[in-house]
Amino acid sequence: MLACSPIEQGRILDYATLGDVATRHGISLVAAALAWVLRRDFLCIVPEASSPEHVQDDATALEVELTDEDLNALDRTFRPPTEP
Repeated sequence: MLACSPIEQGRILDYATLGDVATRHGISLVAAALAWVLRRDFLCIVPEASSPEHVQDDATALEVELTDEDLNALDRTFRPPTEP
């Protein structure tokens, strides 16, 4: 599966769960969302960045070590689609 808009044009940034994870790890909401999506099996993401700062922010997602608690909370909040 390919995720070309892993943050849904910003719509998922309003969820408290994502904010809690970002705050716990000292990262942006976008980096938290990307870190979560990167941990999913069989998924390739293509983040979009409009500036060097956004590229750097996106890259921090590779360094984040989400806990099982983080992953479970995000999975509960953002359930995958049930149909293709």
